Amino acid sequence: MRYKTTLVNFIKWIARSWSILSLLFISVILFGHIFGNEGFMFNSKLEFIWFLFFPIGVYLGLIISWKLEGVGGLITIGSVLSFHLLSDSKFNIWIDGISFPGLLFLVYWIISLYPKNNLH
Repeated sequence: MRYKTTLVNFIKWIARSWSILSLLFISVILFGHIFGNEGFMFNSKLEFIWFLFFPIGVYLGLIISWKLEGVGGLITIGSVLSFHLLSDSKFNIWIDGISFPGLLFLVYWIISLYPKNNLH
């Protein structure tokens, strides 16, 4: 029983720590994109939709995950999957690495649903 508590806490704090780094990284990207030489322009409506899924959806999902791990994790993973499906983008270490805490939050949420006496 102690093992489960330790594992659950470990997953939660890895997810939270990684999400802080992801949120900071996304913030830097957004700041540079908005205030850089490019301005805040999109070449098409599709680019705008991609932008809503990544980075905006991932960003919001990671923030929500701090309070509602399951909901935030689903938003994060759903956003990155939607981004990949709509953009025909393959695995990208940066995009998927930034989004990985969403998966950890989901794992934490699923494990924490089980009563303590059912897992050892």
